[in-house]
Amino acid sequence: MSLSAAILAGGKAERMSHQDKGLMHYQGTPMALLVGQALRHVADHVFVNANRNYEQYSELGFDVVADEEAYLGMGPLSGLMACLNTANSSHLLISPCDTPCITHEAFTLLQQVCISAPESIYYLSDSLGIHPLHAILPVASARASLSVFLSTGNRHSVMAFYDYFGCESVEWKYSDQLLNVNTPQQLLR
Repeated sequence: MSLSAAILAGGKAERMSHQDKGLMHYQGTPMALLVGQALRHVADHVFVNANRNYEQYSELGFDVVADEEAYLGMGPLSGLMACLNTANSSHLLISPCDTPCITHEAFTLLQQVCISAPESIYYLSDSLGIHPLHAILPVASARASLSVFLSTGNRHSVMAFYDYFGCESVEWKYSDQLLNVNTPQQLLR
C-alpha cells in the first residue's frame, strides 16, 4: 500500500466570513499546516486542495491542487475528484483543513483498518457522529466510481458517494481531536 494525502481547503468558508480557514491560525499556527503535520507522519506525499491563496499554501510547503473545471460546484466532491486525479499512490488519505487537533494516530488507524479490505472507503466516526472527510480511499477504483457517480445526476453528498461505493466507519474515541473550527468564535477558544 502506498499513501498520499490531501488537505481539503477548497470550501467557501461562509461561516468564517469567507476567510480561508486553512490559513487561519489556531494557537499560532495555520490550521492546514497542523493537519499537514499529522498527515506527513503517515503519507509519502501531502498536498492541499484549494481554490484560492495558492501562493500562501505553497509557502507552507504544500503542492496545491485546484478543483477541476468539469466538477466545479459539486461541493466537497469537486475537491475529492481533484485529489483522486492528483494522487500517485494506491490509497489517498483526506482531511479537512479546519480540524487542527487531529493527530497522526487517527490516520494510522484508518491505514491499518484498510489493509484487511483495501477496496473499501473507511472514514472516522465518534460518539458525536460521523466525520466522512477524515477518510482513506482506494485511488483508482474510487476515481472511476466517483466519475460515474457525478455524471449520473446524483446529489453531491460525500456520504451518498461513499454509500454508492461501499464504506465503513471506524470508531475514533478521541472526539476532541475531531474539533471542526467553523466560526471565528471557535477559533478563539
